[in-house]
Amino acid sequence: MLKRRMAFAWLGPLFWALVLVAFVGQTASAGEPEVIYDKATDRLSVQADRVSLDGLLARIALLSGVEFLMDPKVEKPVSITLKDRPLEEGLKNIMQTLNLCYAMIYQKKEGQDQSAEPLLISMKIAPKGMENNPNLNVVPVVDVNGEAVIRSFSGRPLRSGQTLPTIFDYAEKRWQARLNKMPEEKRERIEEDMKQRQEKQAARTEEVENRRAEREKKVAEHRARREATEEELKASNPELYELRKQQREEIRKKVMEESME
Repeated sequence: MLKRRMAFAWLGPLFWALVLVAFVGQTASAGEPEVIYDKATDRLSVQADRVSLDGLLARIALLSGVEFLMDPKVEKPVSITLKDRPLEEGLKNIMQTLNLCYAMIYQKKEGQDQSAEPLLISMKIAPKGMENNPNLNVVPVVDVNGEAVIRSFSGRPLRSGQTLPTIFDYAEKRWQARLNKMPEEKRERIEEDMKQRQEKQAARTEEVENRRAEREKKVAEHRARREATEEELKASNPELYELRKQQREEIRKKVMEESME
């Protein structure tokens, strides 16, 4: 019974992560919002035609790192177009279009001076006139455990010698700021889980790279043996060598012609 409970406890975050990956990873089609977010410039583009507010905010949350806490009563269809707008401006535009109340929660950017713009990390959304209601029920549109699983896989391990340019990643900064605000026990559990997943991913990547290198080595060895055999044939029997060379060329041309049909 204990093992079964542990299995379900482990599968919970993974289940939600798979749901979120399937949801966010789909390309926009009828009934689905198209969301483009630039994590280096913190700018947002949205094309939505009567999509659910919850679904639209979930996509924006996973791309930008902003946590959305929403009262389920505000759920309604959204139709809006935003083109390359600053994230905060775009979110305000969505809320104003739907006539909703909202509160934005910020954190000072690390390493910035006091005059720097604060970093938006969370947003509470409520119906008009209910923002001060003590019974207001706001819930996250994205489960934090599922989000952690997705973010643990978002930074794919690099191949040996591969480097990427360093950019200011607003989404990652927001995620780290939110982690720092969590209770210590919860934060440590999430960080340890992410670390283990990243280590497993790195190990799998290394295994794949090793198998690829082994295949390339075998192919190179086979090619070297074949070339050595051909050189021996060329020296011992030039006529047979030329005949086989001609046959291979004819076969190659035939394959090319068939592939062009």
